[in-house]
Amino acid sequence: MKKFLLRLSIFTLILFVLALGADLLITRQFKKLESSPFANWNDIYRGDIQSDLLIMGSSRAYVQMNPRILDSILHINSYNLGMNGRAVESQMVKYHVYRHEGNRKPKVILYEIYQGTLYTSNGYDRIQFVPYLRDLFLWKEIRPVDHFTWADALIPMWRYRKYKSDILAILKGTSFYQRAEHQVYKGFVDYDKPWDGKKLASLDTIRYGRNPLAINELKKFLSACKEENISVVFVIAPFYIGATEKIEDLPGMYKLFHEITDPYGVPILDYTYHPLSYDTTYFYNASHLNRKGATLFSIQLAHDLDSLNIIPR
Repeated sequence: MKKFLLRLSIFTLILFVLALGADLLITRQFKKLESSPFANWNDIYRGDIQSDLLIMGSSRAYVQMNPRILDSILHINSYNLGMNGRAVESQMVKYHVYRHEGNRKPKVILYEIYQGTLYTSNGYDRIQFVPYLRDLFLWKEIRPVDHFTWADALIPMWRYRKYKSDILAILKGTSFYQRAEHQVYKGFVDYDKPWDGKKLASLDTIRYGRNPLAINELKKFLSACKEENISVVFVIAPFYIGATEKIEDLPGMYKLFHEITDPYGVPILDYTYHPLSYDTTYFYNASHLNRKGATLFSIQLAHDLDSLNIIPR
C-alpha cells in the first residue's frame, strides 16, 4: 500500500508539474498578443495606462471612438476600454480591474450607451478572461457574471480545457485573434468593412435592456465617480436609422437613461439622428461604424466634448 501511495504521489506530482508548465507556456502566449481583446487586458495588467480620458462601453465604443483622434484634438491622453458583446456588469469588472492594477484614475470617462447596455452579459468572448484568472481579484469580480469556479483559478490547465482549438491556433500563429484586422491602438480597433444588412433585415423589432441589476450597477458606478470627482459623459453613438426605427419604445429607452443620469448631473451626447446615421456608406452593420464613419464621428465627438468644458487642460 505504501509503495502504491508513493507511486501515486509521484505520478500526481509529475502530472501537476507538466500541467503547470503547459499552463505557464500558454498563458505567456496570450500575454504576448497585441490584438483585441487580449492587448487591452495586457495593457491593464502592466499597470502603466496613464490616461486622463477613459472610454468605456460595448463594441460600439471600441470600434467607433478613436483615441488617436481624441488625443490630437483635445490634447489629452485617452484609452479605450470598450468590450465586444458585453453589457454593463462586465464593463464594470474591467474598470475595477483597471483601477485595482494601479492604472491612472481618469479625470473624464466617456461612456457609450445603447439599447444593449442594460442587458446582462451572455458569455460572449468568455476566453478573454481565462489567461488572467490567477488574479483572484479578477476571478472574484467575474465569477458571478461568467460562473468561473475555484478550479479555474487554482488548478493548472483547468481553465483552458474548453479552448483547445483556440490554444492550438495561437501556438501555431493562425488564431482568429492574431489577424491583422484585430490589431489595436490604445484599445481601439477600426474595421474597414463594407455594409452588411443581413442581420438587420432578419429583425422585426429591437428591444432595449432594462435589467434591474444592470441598472443598479450603473448607478453605483456613477455614484462612485461623483465621490471621486470623475466627470462622466454618456454617449449614444450613431446607429443606422433603419435599426433605430425598429427599437421598441425608443422614448422609453431615453427616459430610462435620463432617470439613471439626471440625479448625478451626467450629460448625454445623443447622435441617434446624426447625419451619419442615414448613410450605410459609414457602417459595416447596423450597430457599428466602419473606419470612415468612426473617423468622422470621433472628430465630431472630440469637438462636442471640448464644448462641454470638462476636459482637463
